[in-house]
Amino acid sequence: NNFALCALYTCRMREAITLMEALIREDPTRYLTHCIVFNLCTLYELGWDNAMSDKKKQVLQLVAKRFSLHDIGAESFRLN
Repeated sequence: NNFALCALYTCRMREAITLMEALIREDPTRYLTHCIVFNLCTLYELGWDNAMSDKKKQVLQLVAKRFSLHDIGAESFRLN
């Protein structure tokens, strides 16, 4: 998460997104946390138009549901 945010601050947003998504793919139950979800959804908003951003956030929400990660609130996904 910190490395991804450093990538963002050095204008490498796509790399930041790729790093965070890779963590989630590696171990969703470990890395799919409120903080990572919120930061990743913010990056989606910055990097894509509203339709694509919402689609990516919905997929992330489905992954959280699939792994029964109930401690991540709906507000973390920043869906309107």
